[in-house]
Amino acid sequence: MKKLYILLALGLLFSSCKKFLDTKPTDFVSPGNYFKTETDINTALAGVYDILGKTGTYGRSFYVEFDLNDQWFDSRSNVITGMTVNNYTISDNTINTTWELLYDGVKRANIFLENVDRAEIETKKKNFAKGEAMFLRAYYYFLLCNYWGDVPLRTTSVTSAKEVNFKNTPSAQIYDFVAAEMEKAADLVDVSTSFQYNSRITKTVVWGILARVNLKMAGAPLNKTERYAEARKWAKMVIDDGKHSLNPDYENVFIKMCRDEYDTQYRESMWEVEFNKISTGGQEEEGSVGSINGIANSDRVFGYSYGVPRVTQKYFDSFEPTDARRDWNIGPYSYGTVNGIANSRVYFNSTQIYNRNTAKWRREYETAQPKNLGTTPINFPILRYADVLLMFAEADNEINGPTQEAIEYVELVRKRGYAIDFKGRIIKTINVTSGGAGYTAAPTVSISGGGGSGASAVATISNGSVNAINIILRGSKFTSIPTISLTGGAGTGATATAALTDLTDADVNRSINKVDFKELIREERSKELGYEGLRKFDLVRWGEYVSTMQNLATEIRLGAPTNYRFAATGASNVTDRDVLNPIPSREVMLNKAISQNKGW
Repeated sequence: MKKLYILLALGLLFSSCKKFLDTKPTDFVSPGNYFKTETDINTALAGVYDILGKTGTYGRSFYVEFDLNDQWFDSRSNVITGMTVNNYTISDNTINTTWELLYDGVKRANIFLENVDRAEIETKKKNFAKGEAMFLRAYYYFLLCNYWGDVPLRTTSVTSAKEVNFKNTPSAQIYDFVAAEMEKAADLVDVSTSFQYNSRITKTVVWGILARVNLKMAGAPLNKTERYAEARKWAKMVIDDGKHSLNPDYENVFIKMCRDEYDTQYRESMWEVEFNKISTGGQEEEGSVGSINGIANSDRVFGYSYGVPRVTQKYFDSFEPTDARRDWNIGPYSYGTVNGIANSRVYFNSTQIYNRNTAKWRREYETAQPKNLGTTPINFPILRYADVLLMFAEADNEINGPTQEAIEYVELVRKRGYAIDFKGRIIKTINVTSGGAGYTAAPTVSISGGGGSGASAVATISNGSVNAINIILRGSKFTSIPTISLTGGAGTGATATAALTDLTDADVNRSINKVDFKELIREERSKELGYEGLRKFDLVRWGEYVSTMQNLATEIRLGAPTNYRFAATGASNVTDRDVLNPIPSREVMLNKAISQNKGW
């Protein structure tokens, strides 16, 4: 199924970073003797793509170290240095590695674009490849600019070892280059329906990323607000193309990634980074999706996860309890042994918020065997259709205020998040109406009737009475209020009643004003796209990163349980300089013309 990485198995023309199986060629293939056949082109193009799957990019860094934000904290209480607590120097290895990888990607693309026209292949295929390489080079510069600001712009390959001194190019110039190159690439690349997988650059992918690029240009630090019109245009082109839609089940989007399945029905996940495990259990190229950022588990067979990121109370509280995205993005349970069964789900109570891991990708759904200890073959999404809908709404609102079209697109995302079309009415609350007396153990909660199914809950007791009922699963398709029964526990008299959600709970007020709609869209981006490497990007372009993190630090110090006050460490270390990363020490030593970022 991993079609793109079949090409990588042939060997990479431009390999410079050690892979797990050390498959790089023993000798560098001179471009003068290469770029002749379609196989040459495909193999070289795979080398340009290969940067995306490295540990220093989407293999890990872009959704962990480079995306410290208000949704998570590093659970390792003994961590006092590093990017996850915003305490590092210009010599940090992660900073150096990612910089070098992105520029390696630029180098590979430059060499490819300088030589691709020499190949004797069909013009259409040559243009497809040229467009993909052109886009990837622009995308690598987009990432460099996002993370470092003004960086050297180099659009030709280095021909001499003496060519090491390059000045910083103003970021405004780089963003203009990125947008222009992507627009050219859009005319060259193939359409999305040409592939039964979603790791290739296609027209809708380019259009969607162009919306993202233009939203960045419209925001900080450039604040070119005229770019909102461009962002709106490109997002609308994706929508009008009609090849992508929302999967009605939010959870299924990510379960499919864990199961190594491509969603060719909805095509919501528009662009993913491919990771793969060869049939013998070795690693062709694996990332850390689910193993670094999943529900903690020490069982290798079931699916080992370090569970490093833990959720903040702020992010948990941003969701309505009936928003299905909350208990998917945030793990509602840990793994334990219950009744002799290992890896049973042990659900947290309402006070155990800081105990919870990020859980968008869960290794219990991983099907590729055997499961490795520190890596997984789970793909990572760079662009989803839900993001496109929200980008359109954001740009449209800035230009026109709340339009019915933008409101409808936000409602599509919200209704799917609340599972309204998929699950119908669900249980909203279960309230204890009488605590009863004489309970020595929590009674069993039974939910029956109401035309629905799949709901479950557990009771808690205090001083012999039932004091609360915690909903575990909210069920689906209820047409009337179900009956709640409590049995066992040696007591009597406890009663409870349920309430259901309404099918209008996710609707947006059609009279909403521009300011409130802007805030609603920002909240929806946080909920919908949490832990997908975009939160810091959004906060920075909105000019809210430093203030958001400083406020978070205060909230944690004042409100978190004592044993979780350390969760404020990363946020409290944020200052103005952390909006951008430092130019890496190795670059500063080699490149005498480059200037360091402010504060570093």
